[in-house]
Amino acid sequence: MFIYRFIRFAGFILLTATAEAFSRSGKIIAIFLFAPFLFFPTACLHQPVHFTMNIVHTNDTHSHLEQAAVNITVNGIKTTARLGGFARLKTALDEMRIADPDLLFLHGGDAVQGTVYFSLFNGEVEFDFLNLLGVDAMTFGNHEFDRGVKPIPGWIARSNFPWLSANIDFSQEPAIAPLVKPYVIKTVRGNRVGIIGVTTETTSLFTLDTGKTVFRDAAASVRTQVAELSAAGVNKIVLLSHLGYHQDIALASQVSGIDVIVGGHSHSLLGDKQALGVIGLTTEGAYPTEVLAPDGKIVLVLQAWQWGHVLGKLQVHFSSDGEVTGYDHELTIPFSDYFVRNNVPVAADSEQYREIRKALQATGAARIIAEDPIVKDKLRPYAEKVNALRSTIIAIAADDIIRGPDSGPGSLIADALLDAVPRASVAVINNGAVRKDLAAGNISASDALEVLPFNNSLIIVELTGAELKAALEDGIDYLLKKYPGKNPPAIPYVAGITFVVHKFAPKGDRVKSLAVSNSKGDYQPVNPAEFYRTITNAFTAQGGDGFTAIKNARGFREDTGITDTAVFYNYLKKMGKISNPARQRITIRPD
Repeated sequence: MFIYRFIRFAGFILLTATAEAFSRSGKIIAIFLFAPFLFFPTACLHQPVHFTMNIVHTNDTHSHLEQAAVNITVNGIKTTARLGGFARLKTALDEMRIADPDLLFLHGGDAVQGTVYFSLFNGEVEFDFLNLLGVDAMTFGNHEFDRGVKPIPGWIARSNFPWLSANIDFSQEPAIAPLVKPYVIKTVRGNRVGIIGVTTETTSLFTLDTGKTVFRDAAASVRTQVAELSAAGVNKIVLLSHLGYHQDIALASQVSGIDVIVGGHSHSLLGDKQALGVIGLTTEGAYPTEVLAPDGKIVLVLQAWQWGHVLGKLQVHFSSDGEVTGYDHELTIPFSDYFVRNNVPVAADSEQYREIRKALQATGAARIIAEDPIVKDKLRPYAEKVNALRSTIIAIAADDIIRGPDSGPGSLIADALLDAVPRASVAVINNGAVRKDLAAGNISASDALEVLPFNNSLIIVELTGAELKAALEDGIDYLLKKYPGKNPPAIPYVAGITFVVHKFAPKGDRVKSLAVSNSKGDYQPVNPAEFYRTITNAFTAQGGDGFTAIKNARGFREDTGITDTAVFYNYLKKMGKISNPARQRITIRPD
């Protein structure tokens, strides 16, 4: 066994180190070279396959009950396609269940928040339609707390599936505590499978109100539940995680006894880099990603992008003692058959259309899938109310307004805040408040709601120049840690100030040349001792997304009584036509 683990470990390291070479050399060569390492237990230990289980999963659906427009690239040409939607997912799942009625369908959390469906119906619709999809278990995402803890018992009651989290302590929330378990045991063809839930410990930083809930250390909590399941004789364990892809990898390397991690939170697209690159999609890692646990066994880490745009499927083979002996896998990216180029629909009988279909087929994952008529019909009365908002045009975007470190809707929102509250001279918006880009063309009322779905109150906070700099340092440091390696980095959105970010400098020394606009529009260096009235949202004012300096500021503070969503809506109507702001506010330096 020691020799086996050594060889397996060596194969794993070599596989990881040469993953990029594989993508250039081709899948067949990779499999030929490394099959002895990947499937060593079966090939060398002669362990028979005792049990095979299919896991199908999604995560971070974020109230995307309908299909959503996504830009892909085919032969270098930008092409707008429509992906996902619960009616399309239902068709795909029904096909999979014909092949295996006993498959497990798991949801990695963040079922709500992100479209007008959540704004209008407060989470009721999402869980009714997850029931139609036949979810077997779900873990809590951080956005399940976006309306506080009050609606959570009702959402759980609507769900025909358990909500799991091993590391959330609800003992001080008696309305929720009896409804949530750390794990559930499912019996699949006579075999017991343990499914443990876990949720990011930083949830209280992502959302306005988590009540009296306490978020425990994820790895320690999972280790406890693995031990309990193992003691009960359960030797096939799936971790249903809302920690994020890189955090899942880290946890897998720290805790023995887990076979599969079904993840969420980081919206990571996993898969074949070369194949999905045919349509311009960028992957974050392999599907599945293999990680060595402390006991030398392989843990398979999964995630399925976002918004119901991917259904992941893992067929995992177990020996009689519950050890993974091999696996097969596939991704389904559910497309509509409607495509647009240069704002013109692509004709179905055209050469362009055939090129698009050929590119989708070449990915091995993208499929054109019809919508389930029953689900579509059940959604219709809700969709009619949503469409009323979509048909209300409030402005026009002259160009694509894409989220970036110094551009996109976030910068426009910061401008809108200063326009609505002229008593403030500085606006600071947390990066996570802005949830959607704006495409060129008409902007509807529903677009405004989906860009800023949280409807946060706006707070005026008086900050010294030193506190303002510290706040920016806080927000930038938080984002660099949350999104390591992101290039360009995520940055808070601002108006009324300019500054330079030295990305690789230590915290406290990243923000340089901080200047604030005066009444004439000229920018002057910030005085550390002078006070600057800053407008922000209630979430940021309470220290969300790492803004500790704003939370702890002792100067003047006032709730304006208006919300960021209303201010942005009114600003769009007032402007009529918008573009990306021309003024450069933030300069990012690589040194």
